[in-house]
Amino acid sequence: MKKLSIINKILFLINSLFLIGQLLSYLAPFVSPSIFWPIAFFGLLFPVFFILNILFLTFWLIVMKKPFWANLIVLLIGMNSIGTLIGSPEAVNENKNTFSIMSYNVRLFNAYNWIKKDGVKNEIFDLFRKRNTDILCIQEFYAPKKLPKLDYPFQHIGLQNKKSQWHMAIYSKFPQINKGTVSIKGERMNNTCIFSDMIFKKDTFRVYNIHLASNWFDKSDLAFMENPEMSKEAIKNGVIGIAKRLKKSFQKRAMQVEVIKQHIEKSPYKIIVCGDFNDTPNSFAYHKISKGLQDSFLNKGNGFGSTFFSKIPFLRIDYILHSPDFKTNTFTTHKQKLSDHKAIESSLM
Repeated sequence: MKKLSIINKILFLINSLFLIGQLLSYLAPFVSPSIFWPIAFFGLLFPVFFILNILFLTFWLIVMKKPFWANLIVLLIGMNSIGTLIGSPEAVNENKNTFSIMSYNVRLFNAYNWIKKDGVKNEIFDLFRKRNTDILCIQEFYAPKKLPKLDYPFQHIGLQNKKSQWHMAIYSKFPQINKGTVSIKGERMNNTCIFSDMIFKKDTFRVYNIHLASNWFDKSDLAFMENPEMSKEAIKNGVIGIAKRLKKSFQKRAMQVEVIKQHIEKSPYKIIVCGDFNDTPNSFAYHKISKGLQDSFLNKGNGFGSTFFSKIPFLRIDYILHSPDFKTNTFTTHKQKLSDHKAIESSLM
């Protein structure tokens, strides 16, 4: 093989930075952002590093240059992390003891007209009626005046201090014998984690509905991400503003999952965890909550399973997890754009 040309040396330098980023992203699930928050940023960008390094690997193989070994080795080191990105469906089992569950962040039923069309709220309700799942977990549920009429005999609405504030909801066809809120260090709000104990054919299990802290970018942050100004001062202010908000949200989610996981581990029943984690599978939040549980998407999902409409590819931040006592029968990611999230659905047995 010939020595690298100047152009290839520059490309290898850029490639090396992406490889370092990918190696750091492998550590993200194991390091709490409360200890070192920047590591969480690398976990968030894991899919980007993965795609770029695959492209570099392909390039170096085509031109027959030695740097392909570095890409190959780094990618092989992270095979477990890569495995959390891609679903691999198996054959569906026919079983009468299955039940279905949907999880959906509805973004307040489009209350502020983020999606510029009429009737989005009714389309969401139509989706609920059409799918007719046995259990329905909703994040960013919004009913300031009266609760919507959904065809479920049992419900748990996580009310805030005021009815006009955002809620969470668990609807079910199964009796909910116990309902509660996971208090996050004394916070008087039900918008992070609620749970319901349900009975299905003499079997009792607990359903958690989770909505971890959002990143809460303000208008200036969003404007910078969509159309970044190239002046030195604008870039500096934009990057610092985004970094501050990410730091706050990473650390808040880390605190939330510590409390929620402790609650989960004390559950007297087997469990199902649904919700919007606002974090990818390569994050501390996902790693903490999913430990000891099965991921329905990885068991029966297909492809990369993106659940969030974003310019960053393959963002899977919504999950249906369950105790090993359950088995995933099917998993579906619905494609309708009725929120900034996609609805996900699974049948379990």
